[in-house]
Amino acid sequence: MPYWFDGNNLIGQSSAAALSRPHTRRAFLLTLGGYRQTGGGRFLVYFDGDDTGRLTPPAGIRVRYSAPQSADDAIAGRLREIRRPAEVIVVSNDRELQSRCRMAGAKTLSWKQFTAKMQARSTRQTASTGPQEPEVDVEEWMEYFGLKDA
Repeated sequence: MPYWFDGNNLIGQSSAAALSRPHTRRAFLLTLGGYRQTGGGRFLVYFDGDDTGRLTPPAGIRVRYSAPQSADDAIAGRLREIRRPAEVIVVSNDRELQSRCRMAGAKTLSWKQFTAKMQARSTRQTASTGPQEPEVDVEEWMEYFGLKDA
């Protein structure tokens, strides 16, 4: 299942702020990498603006920069272009974007709903395969960036 993320919305920073503090985007991508390891599907992150440094995302995470348009417009526009938008889940806390995506045929989740889904999946995986050492402490990153209760 493809998940598309409204990156700047989820990290709570404008593109200008994110450019001046690239560690925030990097930490978000690492958090997603941790979730991706639970078998979370295909992850595509849309960030507003551009990134001249072009961060290298973790395995299984793709990144698109939306300049010159907003990430919201890039996501909504791409949903109108693809054949099966109903197969896409857009993760954003932006209610207007969620509405636009649902009108285009996609499913939507808030960050809180997404993390609950991934944590439930991780719990099921651990129960079936036994305890595993996480490569990324997702809980710690979520708390650090204020995403725990978002």
